[in-house]
Amino acid sequence: MKQISLLLALAFVNLAVAQHNTSGKLETAVKDGLYEISLPNQVRSFSKRDLSDFRIVDNEGNEAPYFIRAQNNSFATNEYVPFVIVSKNVLNDTSSTIVFQNPFKVIEELVLSTANYSGSKTYKILGSKNLTEWFGVLNTGSLTNLQTLNSTSVDKTITFPRCSYKYLKIVFNDKNSLPINVLKVGSLSSSITNRALQKVITKSINTVELLEEKKTQIHIKFTNKEIINQIQFEVSKPEFFNRNVQIYTKAIRVIKKKEETYNKQLTSLQLNSDKALTFNISEIFEDEIYIEIENKDSNKLSIAEINFFQKPLYAVASLKANTNYKIKTGSKTMVAPEYDLSFFKNSISENLPRLEINNIVKEKAKPVEVKEKSLWETSWFMWFAMAITGLIIVSFSSSLVKDLKKDK
Repeated sequence: MKQISLLLALAFVNLAVAQHNTSGKLETAVKDGLYEISLPNQVRSFSKRDLSDFRIVDNEGNEAPYFIRAQNNSFATNEYVPFVIVSKNVLNDTSSTIVFQNPFKVIEELVLSTANYSGSKTYKILGSKNLTEWFGVLNTGSLTNLQTLNSTSVDKTITFPRCSYKYLKIVFNDKNSLPINVLKVGSLSSSITNRALQKVITKSINTVELLEEKKTQIHIKFTNKEIINQIQFEVSKPEFFNRNVQIYTKAIRVIKKKEETYNKQLTSLQLNSDKALTFNISEIFEDEIYIEIENKDSNKLSIAEINFFQKPLYAVASLKANTNYKIKTGSKTMVAPEYDLSFFKNSISENLPRLEINNIVKEKAKPVEVKEKSLWETSWFMWFAMAITGLIIVSFSSSLVKDLKKDK
């Protein structure tokens, strides 16, 4: 009977542990079929890392089959950036000059849009910091094929030695040819689009200057363990910088039977003013991390903002129309479900109607009540009782020995 009671108690404990502590309401489907459900950051941070505890249930507790799908829609884009033209000047039978402002810190390529022109044109490029002193960048260049049948203008790409001049000047040689009409000047700016990524909200960010080590330490805390796939820095100054960055977390290891805290390396980066400050990194899953910037003998960086992103995940589920569904997650012991639907994941369209999860709520952990121990449950009373029992046994044994001697 005692064994049965013990098994029932253990089963009750396991059931309690398996309970979900987070729930949310799913938008209602307008018709029967497959839907793509966006999994927001709150759901993922309250779930197990592999989402094996995630469930979709109706009001009667019936599970709706689903499978998890990742979509990485982030991509590099080449956006045309027009330059501000400061001046144009034409000297008849001599040269044509166009001066424009460079919006980039470093430039090595630009795009000229010119009206159709029959012939070729040679040019040179100069650079200046203040529009007063000009220095050579490219001594001789040539433009050819300056006409097209499909338009009244043509775009030509010009490359030249990498430079950081705020202003650039192109001087065209018109001694033996007619001047060309430059319509606009610009360049392509490569960028990473983050619209497909989900932003991860931080709980706190604290910065400390480690003067002796010549480093800046940034301590970031999240509300729960978060998946991080991308980090984005925004540095306001100085204009030029090149810093090594280490990202780590605090971990515990055992050495010679003693626990010690150490810095567990997660990844490393390099912040460089000539390069993009958005980094795709190996997946991080932590509730707090440290970013350490090596300053050496340079002044610290003024970091306006640090943003964290994670790749989006979606649940593709088979739902019934006009049925109330809710999601449940947050169980540490549940394993991933096995639905037939997952067998068809590779043949299901990626263009599905999308539903959102709202009203996400995590239950607060109930405080454990510490019951005050009675007198006979205290440790000192137990030791006292054991001592008294020992004395009684010794006294009884002594009396027994004496009685045996008298009988002899």
